[in-house]
Amino acid sequence: MADLTDPARRAAAWLRLTYGDLVEPATTHPVHETDTAWMLSCRALPQPGYPRTPMLAASVVVPKDGSSPFHPAPADPLADLAPPASPAEAADRAQGQPRRINVRGRVVALHAALCGAPACPLPWRPSDEAPGWVARLKRRYFTDFVRTPADTWDDVIKAMSETGPETRGVIWLRREIGGHEATGNLLYAHNNNRRVVFLDAVTSSLARLDTSHVRELTLLRALPTRPG
Repeated sequence: MADLTDPARRAAAWLRLTYGDLVEPATTHPVHETDTAWMLSCRALPQPGYPRTPMLAASVVVPKDGSSPFHPAPADPLADLAPPASPAEAADRAQGQPRRINVRGRVVALHAALCGAPACPLPWRPSDEAPGWVARLKRRYFTDFVRTPADTWDDVIKAMSETGPETRGVIWLRREIGGHEATGNLLYAHNNNRRVVFLDAVTSSLARLDTSHVRELTLLRALPTRPG
């Protein structure tokens, strides 16, 4: 029987079950704790020929009641350490994980829809977290997007504004909790008639621009297509 008081061991066992030899714990101790759960950091193991890349799902939540660990939701990972409002919510955090963390697939589907070609999001797979995932995502789905310097949200807004309406952007929000990489997010930005709108594809709502726990912002920007 697993030791319920050893979150690092439980997280490591769950990562092996989910990823095989692809991912390992990044720490031997929790980076955050509440009355009901621990949070630990995880990382992808180096792969020959691929650059080291922080995981998007870089956190693991280990409930103290002995239920299954899971990756927290990208919109607000710390919220998943709060007590669930119901047994159904508790079950959904673990069983609904492929849907709750499928930010890559949903951002791609959102981009397609805004370009007039609605698509269903591809399902999340553990291999999505492998090193080099950012370059693969850009190469496959965002070929016209170029990395653009932006250190702050104000920089992102300026970069999205200066090139005019129909500028598109994808922002990789890296987070840090307890001094270690934490679950990040991918947000979609759209210059809609000179108003920059940030969308969260997983929650299907306007995005919340985190100002705490931000480790780094990476903006990929596509300029508007000019007629003729």
